[in-house]
Amino acid sequence: MAFYDNIPEGKEAEENDSSNLHFYYNREERIKNAPKIVQDYYAGRMTPPKGLFKVLVATKFNRLMLLTVALCFLVVVITSIFGNRPSLATAAGFELELSAFSYDESVFAQVKIHPLKKNLQDKNFPIDKYIEDEEKVWANFTFVDVDGENSAKEQKSGKIEKSAFFIRTNSPDYDIMEVTAEVEILGEKATLVSKVKRSQ
Repeated sequence: MAFYDNIPEGKEAEENDSSNLHFYYNREERIKNAPKIVQDYYAGRMTPPKGLFKVLVATKFNRLMLLTVALCFLVVVITSIFGNRPSLATAAGFELELSAFSYDESVFAQVKIHPLKKNLQDKNFPIDKYIEDEEKVWANFTFVDVDGENSAKEQKSGKIEKSAFFIRTNSPDYDIMEVTAEVEILGEKATLVSKVKRSQ
């Protein structure tokens, strides 16, 4: 007789073992050491807040997330309003602003030029002498089409004036999307870029 003849079959052994096992389930004991939020949930004391704003400020984490989203939105708005604007520049004590718009199958572009406010000017800013000497402002306009190609170029000039003055030009609208103006005033240069505003 072999030594393994007295070993019981696997199935019978499992049946004998399972008959000796007892399973106990006590819900109170199970959740006794659980976090308070779990205990409140099982006790039925947890009622979710109603309304969007109440949900957003219901917990400390929600309030922190709401504040973070609000700050990000504020940064985007401030950046879009006061950020880098390529259509504005200053040169030789003058403020320059380029604008462009389409009308009646043409694109019109203009550079507005006016002296800086007195508190931003150099103390030795002799605008009256510039006017007397009939100093000129030169503007080289480049019209850029939808493919990024230069479709037209124009050079215009104007005399310096005490109040705001303009240098204007126009071009046929061959799907022009952008206008660039290189402005030279009293030996200083500035490059301005403006998207073409289209009427609805």
